[in-house]
Amino acid sequence: MFIGRVVGTVWATKKVDNIKSLRFLLIHPVNIDKAPNTNVVVVADTLGAGIGELVICSYGHAARRALTDQPNELSIEAAVIGIVDQIEVDETLLNGLSVEKLQHDPPSDR
Repeated sequence: MFIGRVVGTVWATKKVDNIKSLRFLLIHPVNIDKAPNTNVVVVADTLGAGIGELVICSYGHAARRALTDQPNELSIEAAVIGIVDQIEVDETLLNGLSVEKLQHDPPSDR
């Protein structure tokens, strides 16, 4: 699992049958290391997460299992499994990661 911020929505008019009812988001993982993380992940979302929200995501079989009782019938690799309300962290145990940086809402360009 990982925590990430929703940075966009992916629209696809043509999809394989077993994912036609799913919504997809672009997630920017929160990097707990100090190095910048520029990767984004396309993630299935059934919870209705919005742009700017922090979410908990799962990979592989666990992601498919979170969405269906028949995980082998679903063609996804990652899924939103929770929307984060709050993060409480003991900063003395984090080895330099700032809680403010983790929880910081990105500037709005809208």
